[in-house]
Order: sequence, then C-alpha cells, then structure tokens
Amino acid sequence: MNTVTLDADRESDAQMTVKILHIINDLSLNGGAQRFLIDLVSPPPAGYEIKIITLEDTNEFRDTLDAQGVTYYAWNTLSLKAKWKLLRWPDVVHGHLFPSIYLALAAFGKKRVQTEHNSHNRRRDHIWMKPFEYLLYWRYHTTVCITQQVQEELEAFIPQWKSHYQVVFNGVDLSKFSLTAKQLPAADAPIRIGMVGRLHPYKDQPTLIRALALLPQRYELHFAGDGDRREEYQSLATSLGIEDRVFFHGIRSDIPDFLDGLDFYVQSSIIEGFGLAAVEAMAAGLPVLASRVPGIREVMDCEANMFDVGDSETLASMIANVCGDAATYQASTQRSIERCQLFTLSAFREQYYDVYQTLVDGKQRLANGKAS
Repeated sequence: MNTVTLDADRESDAQMTVKILHIINDLSLNGGAQRFLIDLVSPPPAGYEIKIITLEDTNEFRDTLDAQGVTYYAWNTLSLKAKWKLLRWPDVVHGHLFPSIYLALAAFGKKRVQTEHNSHNRRRDHIWMKPFEYLLYWRYHTTVCITQQVQEELEAFIPQWKSHYQVVFNGVDLSKFSLTAKQLPAADAPIRIGMVGRLHPYKDQPTLIRALALLPQRYELHFAGDGDRREEYQSLATSLGIEDRVFFHGIRSDIPDFLDGLDFYVQSSIIEGFGLAAVEAMAAGLPVLASRVPGIREVMDCEANMFDVGDSETLASMIANVCGDAATYQASTQRSIERCQLFTLSAFREQYYDVYQTLVDGKQRLANGKAS
C-alpha cells in the first residue's frame, strides 16, 4: 500500500500538473463502476497526476494501476493526518457510488465531480434522504450522467441543480474485442447465450434462466460474475430441470475471451445506467437483446431488440426467432458491430478530461479575478 507523500518537488509542479483524486467504494473485478474508473485512468494523460481512494481494502486492479503509475490508498488503513493531507492534495475530486460520493464532500474548497451511474437508486425511495441528496447535488460542481435518460431521471428527482448536470457516454476499448461478425452455429451444435454482471436482483438473471427453460435442449446459458444470489439462481435452474444447461463461471478477468465463446448475449436488468456489458457484447459481434429500461434503451436504440422487464416468454421467443434464421442472425450481429462504434473509449476519456480541465480553468480564472 502506498503512503501519502506531498513532497516539495510535487508541490512545485502544481501549476503544470492537474491533480485528480478519485474516491470509490472498492476496486473489485465484479463491478461496472470499478471497470469504468480503471478505463478512465489507464493511462493518465500527459499533464495529469491521478490518485485513488477506496473505502474498502479490495483492489483487484493493483497490477494495472502500478503499471500505469497510478497510486491508490485504502481509506480505512490511513491515519487521520494522512487522510487530511490526501483530501487537501487534489485540484479535482471525482466521487463514484454511494457512500464514496459523500466522503468526497469532505474535500473542502476543491472542485468536485461525480458520475451518476444509474437512472435510479435506493436512496431515492426514502423521503428522509431527500434533504441530504439536495445538499449532495448542490455541492458537486458537475454531475456527469452516463446517458441522457439518466440525466432526465435525475432532473425529475432534483431539478434545482440541473445546470450542474451533463451527459458523457461510457466508452469501450474496442481494440480488445473481435469486431467480427458471428456465424449461426450448425443445427447440431449448442447455442451459447451469455450475460456479464453481478448476481444481484438489479441484473435479474432469473428472467434469463426462466427463458432458457422454454428453449430447446441445444441452448445453454453462461454467466460471468458473482454475488450473494448465486445459490438462489442455481436452485432456480435445478427446480426448472435445466441445471445441466446453466453455467456459472464466477468473476472473469478475460471478458473478451468469455464473449468470444458465446453465440448470443442478453442483458435482462431491471435497472441499468448505461449497459457497458451490452456494448462489449456488441463489440464481440454478438446479437444482443436487452430489457426495456432507461439507460440501456439509449444504448440499444432499437425497440425490436428489447423486451419488457421480467418477460421470460417474450425473451425466449425473441432468442428463438433470431437463432432460427441465418439471415436474421447475420443482420443482428452486423448491427451490433456498427452500433458499438458510437461508444469509443477515446471519446469517453477525452470528454471527462475536458470536464476536469474546465473546472480547473474556472478555478484559475476566479483566482485571477477574471471570472465573468
């Protein structure tokens, strides 16, 4: 674990280097926001120095961050003095997820950015949280929403600070994926359906499991990801008599390879801020179906490839229709390859660093008495 150092040389470079501090709950391989952050900071652009705080001492990206020269700290291992120094260090603090977004407010006098990763969260269900949320969005200079629909939901929840909100789409490093059209498997070969994500109620894997039970024996289901619902979902497969066709692969660090082994992809979430996993599946050339929820609808942009939340019967029928005709399958895989090109990692990173630079430039203009 790195120690907090604010040496004189680094202080003297403050005018040359923009210092960004990210705060997130953990850096587990099992989380979309965590992968989002790693893509954002790897590597740091010229002129930026980046540090990361995790609330928990879970960091499965240590090797990646070490290779990129990004320092990281576990909040619960730091002394009070080290915590204070670290919060005083940056020009911009970027908060990710609850409760990390609240800790970022402790960086007094700093420019603050947060990313709104979802169109809904449980905090919005509790009326007593509303004053705290009102304060939160007021104190963040910029809240970046990952889709237009996420921003619209936020504006409906707290409209007072809509001038602080903007949209930046997530991006995918397309070079990691095949970008090659898939071929429909032969009639005597299995058809492998997959999904990537935490085994969590928000992802609604049971709908996909129930859909598989309605499909012929040649269809298989493969999950990448883990969570506390694994045993429950395994039991559901057993109760439906399809346990030999449902495979739980756990957390995978080789998602491109996992996707290359599939023939079809489904995102069955009941809440989805963006649907990065669906974009990655498109980049792997897979036909993709998704639930009709805010966020991912914007990514899919095709009602014909979407189904209502929890509707396993319609989902099974849609899968069978695509896989029952080679021309339909080919058209679907080709559309995926074309659609994913809209969500590049380079555009995503460029827009976020523009946000940081705008905040820093604004701070400098105020310091020079030139703000309009």
